[in-house]
Amino acid sequence: FNINELVVKTNGISVGEYTYFSEDIGSQSRINTVRLETGTRSIYSGGVKFKGGEKLVINDFYYAPWNYFDARNIKDVEITNKLAFGPQGSPWGTAKLMFNNLTLGQNAVMDYSQFSNLTIQGNFTNNQGTINYLVRGGQVATLNVGNAAAMFFNNNVDSATGFYQPLMKINSAQDLIKNKEHVLLKAK
Repeated sequence: FNINELVVKTNGISVGEYTYFSEDIGSQSRINTVRLETGTRSIYSGGVKFKGGEKLVINDFYYAPWNYFDARNIKDVEITNKLAFGPQGSPWGTAKLMFNNLTLGQNAVMDYSQFSNLTIQGNFTNNQGTINYLVRGGQVATLNVGNAAAMFFNNNVDSATGFYQPLMKINSAQDLIKNKEHVLLKAK
């Protein structure tokens, strides 16, 4: 399938409301934009579930509290542009993003903080993308991967900075607690 925009919004009345893709999605499915809008509170959370499939490519993925995206039954999900906490986000609730294998594509950006609530039960591949770690309370949240993690980079230099394109960036690094170990990524 090819979906331009998938918007998931709970109505605040139904409990556990979700969209279920009940057929195998195959190996060439694509969603241009996924938007998980803010639910009203945890009991009224909703989301998306998939029965199975080989590969799903998502260009832009925006998520907000009290929603979930369960793609653990899809072998590989690739983000080609952006994975970010939506502008309507609130620190009082969490979204739950669940993947089997996740790839961050070339030049893609993934924002990550303790509010991300991201589960990768298989492998994580950063294929020349950038993970933006957001500092909260003097710390960064550790990205945990159930199996292996691989980071691929190129030798392209950013003409504006004179540096190579980073695979990981820490926003507000000066706000990190000093003389303390900060773990960015854990994998088996």
